[in-house]
Order: sequence, then C-alpha cells, then structure tokens
Amino acid sequence: MRKIFTILGIVAISAVANAQTTVLTDNFNYTGALTSNGWVSHSGTAGQLTADGTKVNLVAGNSEDANKAFSAPYAVSATGISKADYSATINVANATGLTTSGDYFLMFIVTAGAVPGNFNGRLYIKGSATGYTLGVLNNGSGTPAPNPTYGTEIPYGTPANITLTYIIDNSANPVTNTATLQINSQPLLTNNLGTGSAPATLGGVAIRQAGNATSGTGNVSISNLVARVYSNGSLAVADFGKAKSLFVRNTFVKNNEIVFGADAKNVKVYNMFGQVVKTASVKADGTLNVSDLAKGNYIVTGTVNSEAVSQKILKD
Repeated sequence: MRKIFTILGIVAISAVANAQTTVLTDNFNYTGALTSNGWVSHSGTAGQLTADGTKVNLVAGNSEDANKAFSAPYAVSATGISKADYSATINVANATGLTTSGDYFLMFIVTAGAVPGNFNGRLYIKGSATGYTLGVLNNGSGTPAPNPTYGTEIPYGTPANITLTYIIDNSANPVTNTATLQINSQPLLTNNLGTGSAPATLGGVAIRQAGNATSGTGNVSISNLVARVYSNGSLAVADFGKAKSLFVRNTFVKNNEIVFGADAKNVKVYNMFGQVVKTASVKADGTLNVSDLAKGNYIVTGTVNSEAVSQKILKD
C-alpha cells in the first residue's frame, strides 16, 4: 500500500538572500579628498584620504579615518535574519608600512557621521616580504581585534576582488553574527570570533588608516566599492496539525545522519550563507550522511508529493 505523508513543521525560508538593495556605490572617479565627495572624516587628520580618479589610496603613516552613509540606514531585524555585504577591489604595491601582525582598514559602521559607533564586518590586512594577506572579523574591539580569519598570501601588485558578507541571526538561540570573506577564487573564509554584540542598525562603510609609517595598514588602494543590504527574514514554522510524520525526522542531528520521513526528490542542504553543501534524493526512512559538514544550523529543502518543503536542522 502506498504511504501518503503530510508534512509537519515545514520551515519557510524568506527571501533574505534574494531581495537586495544597493545602498552605496563609489568608483572614486574623482580626484581630491574623500571628504569633498560624500565622505565624513571621523578620526585623524582630515583630508588625507584622497582619490586619484579610479581608486582611493591609503598612505602609510597617515591617520584619517572616514565614512560614507548608506542611501538609507539598514534596520537589523530583532527576531529574524539580517544580511549586508560590501565588495571592492584591493591592491597593495609593496610591503612599505604594512604590519606583519594584522590590522583592519575597511568595515561597516553603525551610524554614519562624526561618531560612527562600533565597527562590524572588518576587513584585515597583513604583509610579508613577498605579499599581502587579507582576513575577516565579524566584530570586536582593540588593535588587533581578537582572532581574525586570514586567507592565503597574494603577491604585491596583484589585485584582490573581495566580497565581505555580514549576517546577523536573531532567530537563533543563542543569537549569532557571522562574517564571511570571499577573496578571488580562494576558499570562503568564515569568522564569528569577535567580541561584542551585533548592532541594531548598519549605517554605512568606513575606511581606516592605522598604525604608523613602518607598521600599520600600509599603502593600500581600494576601488569599485559597493555595499548592499538584503530584506530581513525569519524562519517561520508552518504547522499542518494532524500530520503523522516529518520531512526530516531528526532536526537535531547527533549521529551524522539526517533521517527522512517521506520520499523526497531534489533534496538540498544549505548552510546559513545560502550555499548548497549537499544534494540527494531519498526514500522514506532513508538517511543522508553529513559527517563532512561542520557543526551548526542548516536548511534542508526538497519536494514531497509534488510540494516544496523545507526544514531547519542543527548538527551537533
């Protein structure tokens, strides 16, 4: 006899990863001080950060920090998932003035203006005799802030196209805030090791010149700076009342096997950054091995009885 399953506890993923709005664009296609072109100096000697028509140039030993406001502040959801990212092209000509221990030079700010608040989604840099290395920290304080995650070294004079994504999940218990960094074709870097709480708003992007002429953020160029924010979302549970089985039976996965309660096609497992990390088709009472996945939250989607379903799981 053919079993017909109804689905209980379906998790509907809202369009956190889809509905995006560009809130800042600066191609630095002007010459002169950033503060004459929409930026506000909030620390150091005003007027030191300048553009040359294609990029802004950080100079070893300079001290100005400046920020630029989003077209509108981004309110972080108090109960759901919020996401913002920025992308840019980074280049470093040589090791002059570049720290070997690491410091940050590009980040999100809470409020644009003279008092930008805490820094989140920080882009780090350090150098050696042969090249520079970029890293990421979700948030924190101090110089250097604790435990940034670094990629692999890039030869001096070689541009790096980066995208730094900052995700705040206030639907999780405990709440999480995580930053990821994509550098060219290097493996994705993930960091949630910074101290401090996630912000309630994001208001813009800041550029920071730190250290001194021999050990600091060095001579870095930034071009093609773009920031985006995404529609806030939540993980809402749809209750189908009299259901007799679950799409995923063990939403708390302790034994590296996801157990399914129904035949399901086109099964996909997503991490919390929207990346597909597993695909399968399964039978009722079948399993999917996830021993190669890190501990944490995932979303499992599939098709059951021609209906699209999804479920949030936690791998322990």
